[in-house]
Amino acid sequence: RLARQDLTALRYADIQSREVAEKALEISGLALEFLPEELKADKELVLEAVGRAGMALAFAAPELRNDREVVLRAVAQNRSALLYASPELRRDKAVWLYKGAAV
Repeated sequence: RLARQDLTALRYADIQSREVAEKALEISGLALEFLPEELKADKELVLEAVGRAGMALAFAAPELRNDREVVLRAVAQNRSALLYASPELRRDKAVWLYKGAAV
């Protein structure tokens, strides 16, 4: 319940299980910041996070910041998320022109 009131409370939570991570991401995609590194590399969880809060891309594992599907989902939710995409995808004109259609 506390996490619903204040996401920073998640900093002190011991989120090790996928189930708890999914619950945290239901509250906010930005909860990705507080997940352990192995869960930040879970494509399914990251897609959920960036679909709710595109800026959560900032907390995704580097390989997922270079994943076109993940980046397009983030950009569809918040164009500014492109700032956190890999340099390769930031240079990709198609990503810049993406309008948010189904990935």
